[in-house]
Amino acid sequence: MKKFDKPRGQLFTSNPAGLKYLEEQAELWQITRAGVEIPNTLLVKQLSPSKELFLRFVKHWKGSSSKEWWPKYEELFLQELENEESIQCLREIYKRLLIGKNIVLICFCDDHRYCHRRLVADFFRQFHIEPIELNPIKSEQLPLFK
Repeated sequence: MKKFDKPRGQLFTSNPAGLKYLEEQAELWQITRAGVEIPNTLLVKQLSPSKELFLRFVKHWKGSSSKEWWPKYEELFLQELENEESIQCLREIYKRLLIGKNIVLICFCDDHRYCHRRLVADFFRQFHIEPIELNPIKSEQLPLFK
């Protein structure tokens, strides 16, 4: 197994609401393809879902149980991360973490468990990086009526 240096920087993930919990200086990387640009962020479209995958979610999966669509979404998004532009961005994050920079990956999803920002962050676990979600969902919401 290849040995990797332990980065000195920390990787965080968040939606805009969670940024208020950030206590360290960090680079803010907005990993969305479109929508509102968050001030003081670096827009990194290469780490966001393709337009086709996003539209598939909106048209076919949005509002349905994550158990129905998440496995397929995860599979497709991870395939999308294998392109050269995405790999270059992942390398750049790793290099910055190595030298002690903190980075926050930001998108607009409320639930980090079913979000591409978690998948991007989880990529770095193989390099001994434990990402921290700034605004985690801690419990399932139960429907009031069945």
